[in-house]
Amino acid sequence: MPEETSVTEGTADITQSLGAVVAKYSLDRFTIATSDGLVFASSGGDDTGAEAARYSEIFRNDPFSETPGVVMFGLSHKGSELVGIIRSAHPVSEETRKKIERDADEIIHRWI
Repeated sequence: MPEETSVTEGTADITQSLGAVVAKYSLDRFTIATSDGLVFASSGGDDTGAEAARYSEIFRNDPFSETPGVVMFGLSHKGSELVGIIRSAHPVSEETRKKIERDADEIIHRWI
């Protein structure tokens, strides 16, 4: 999927937009959680609730924490603090993480 491809155009809802991010960057899963550990939105998966709780707490306590296969970043929307949780078997560069963060911001502003 080309880098400039929109992750909101041609999607019917926030879940499809997050799925577009997964496809665009060849990720395993992408979840946005609230800072207190609830799933805000997810591209899917069986354990997204547990994952949101675990990684939002890790991020809240140590935003620079590193977990193999997981990349986290903070987002803010209308005064609410959110955590982006990227699951990927492949390394995610800082440049790619920033692009995913911009896409997540676009998704939140489009659907919320």
